Amino acid sequence: MAPYQVINNYNQNYEQAKSIVMMRISVLFLCILFVTASSCKKEYGPVYDPPTGQEGHIYEQLAGNPNLSIFVSAIDKVPGLKTELSSSGLYTAMAPNNDAFARYFASQAYKSIDVIPVDELSQIVRYHILKYMLFQVNFLNPGITKTSFEIFKYETRLITSYKDKLANGRQMSIYYTPKQVQVYTPYYFSSNVLTNNDYSTIYGSDAKINTETQLNVMGASVIEKDIAAGNGAIHIIDRVLIPPRNVAQELDGNAEYETYNQLLKSRFLLYAYNQAATKAQGNNGDINGDGLVDSLWNRTYSINSYMDNENALNVTSAVSISAFIPSKAAFTNYLNSRFLTSFANIDLVPSTTLTLLFNSQFTNSLDWPSRVDKGLATSVGGDKIMISRSDINSVKMASNGLFYELNKVVEPAAFTAVTGPTFFSPDYSYFSYMLAQSGLLTLLTNDALKYTILAPNNAAYDLAGITYSTTPTPNFSRFINSVKTTMSNSDISALVGTNILVGDYSVNNLTDGFYLTVNGTYVSVKSGKIEGAVRGDQVSIINPDIKKTNGYFQGTNKVINDPPSSTYSIYSMVAASGSPSPAPYSYLKFKELCTLAGILSKDFVNITSVDASKKFTLFVPSNEALIAAQVAGVLPKTGAQGTTVLDASGKSRLFSYLKYFFVGQQQIFTDGKSTGNFLTSKTNVAGNNLPLTVSFPSGVLTVTDNTGVQASVLLSNPNNYPQNVIAKDGVIQVIDNAFTSQY
Repeated sequence: MAPYQVINNYNQNYEQAKSIVMMRISVLFLCILFVTASSCKKEYGPVYDPPTGQEGHIYEQLAGNPNLSIFVSAIDKVPGLKTELSSSGLYTAMAPNNDAFARYFASQAYKSIDVIPVDELSQIVRYHILKYMLFQVNFLNPGITKTSFEIFKYETRLITSYKDKLANGRQMSIYYTPKQVQVYTPYYFSSNVLTNNDYSTIYGSDAKINTETQLNVMGASVIEKDIAAGNGAIHIIDRVLIPPRNVAQELDGNAEYETYNQLLKSRFLLYAYNQAATKAQGNNGDINGDGLVDSLWNRTYSINSYMDNENALNVTSAVSISAFIPSKAAFTNYLNSRFLTSFANIDLVPSTTLTLLFNSQFTNSLDWPSRVDKGLATSVGGDKIMISRSDINSVKMASNGLFYELNKVVEPAAFTAVTGPTFFSPDYSYFSYMLAQSGLLTLLTNDALKYTILAPNNAAYDLAGITYSTTPTPNFSRFINSVKTTMSNSDISALVGTNILVGDYSVNNLTDGFYLTVNGTYVSVKSGKIEGAVRGDQVSIINPDIKKTNGYFQGTNKVINDPPSSTYSIYSMVAASGSPSPAPYSYLKFKELCTLAGILSKDFVNITSVDASKKFTLFVPSNEALIAAQVAGVLPKTGAQGTTVLDASGKSRLFSYLKYFFVGQQQIFTDGKSTGNFLTSKTNVAGNNLPLTVSFPSGVLTVTDNTGVQASVLLSNPNNYPQNVIAKDGVIQVIDNAFTSQY
């Protein structure tokens, strides 16, 4: 918790302390005036001594208690601390009694205060001194808002220094904010649904929750509370607190995690120069004794920015993390069995793969054992951390969270779900990068849903003119109209989604037909060849039927391109009629009628553009059917048949007629799998959408209007009238009747 947060939360106590000080100053000032005015004898005690009931400073109070003599002797050995605790500042001392030190010496190599190196002793003692004056009531009720009850970490007087040794022999001086100590209260235990077993699992079987004082400090119990001092408060505890390392320091300081830590740091550790802290050192900043002021740096891990942070904050409160780290044996076995069977060496494993792996082993919450048992721990990557007690070798409280050592590696769901093979093959690294950027991983790793991934290999991306670069930042580019264009995340998501089918299909089950993609578009399968919106760009499966927990991974030799909005919307395809691309004359007369109605230039407003999430089927009448109706005088004339001038009312009538050919929220193909009654975009005077019936008699897709007139989808002229034309927002079919009764 940042100092300013503590001040905000405890300003009531601050105001009380200030009032006492101001009162003393006022009393003293009046006494001086009285003594001066009366010329009476200046007696020291009545004038200068603290008011009755005002206790001495913290050091004086500690020194006066024989049961705290060892702690006092430790304070005496720390340069400047006795003076500090005798000053006018506000502090809180968590003071271990002599029995606590006896327990400490029994478990340590050190058997007395005198043999502990001064630097180490200083760290231990300063960890017991909290900033600000905090009584029991402040810990039990640290503020007046609900969120303030979440406060359980308090800033101490201990600031540690750390040298990070780099591979090239260089050392980086790392900047840290003060260590924090955790104080647990009944509210903390109840609100986090923690048990006595949680506490003893972390702090030892002899760690008991004190229900009398209701204050427990990192495994220690407050056995005597609220000893008032002139400059703060004292609480006596039954254990000596050992300053814990943070999660990153735990990884650095234990050879058991060396392999894991080296890989983590080589890929994800960043250093940021801390100019303010460096300057603040002044002339005392010569850490290594070389006569130069050393620079200070912040270490940041891109997979979890809180790992090396003593005082992590988000928008509303302090953050604690949990780490689930495999033992050396478990991690080495994992590398050999999972990565090195697919990649020649660890350096070739894509960063995306490693990001997913490491993200699965950290949470941004304090996940006590009971939460882990219940499956409530959620990783930074969004996966549930599913482990049992038998998977846990040990667990301890670090300064910024819980540190679990496991006898297994926690894998992300992305490795076991249908996306898995993507991350373990050099041939599909481009697709793995795209998957990670697409925002689709959470959806695709849901075991309740089934998918088939048609994953293009790297060569397929090269063939499609899609390139990947890591500079200046990782990005994909592709050529659009011969211009190299950087792909946005939405572009990437659209492209990836077009290559993923909804449903799990083995190669044998990919029979001829049309298959919905995650994007809401379709791909067609015919004689084992797969085709998307781009006609003639047929895709073949080259790595078939890799079965995963929620579907099939199928490796392919080409990219199924997503239909770009600018050229593959229903509007753009109709608007392009009469030009060489994409269909020379398929919808020319329908286009002319749309232009006459004044809707073509508006991109079918109130038809297909009302809701971008909806898909449509356009049953467009053939040129011949529309020309026949114009020649018969039933429909307005356009183009070669002449031009009918329409007023506003006439345009509105024509617009209403054209709406009848748009079936909303449904993509209907010529395979006859979608039949029944569907609503069109045309409405009657009551505002109800008029229906159109789709049937499949004798294997021919047939549509019947609401008056009983039938039309068949034209299959005999695929060059001029291509069917099942997949658009960004639907599909187009050409029919042989103009349904003039709708006009």
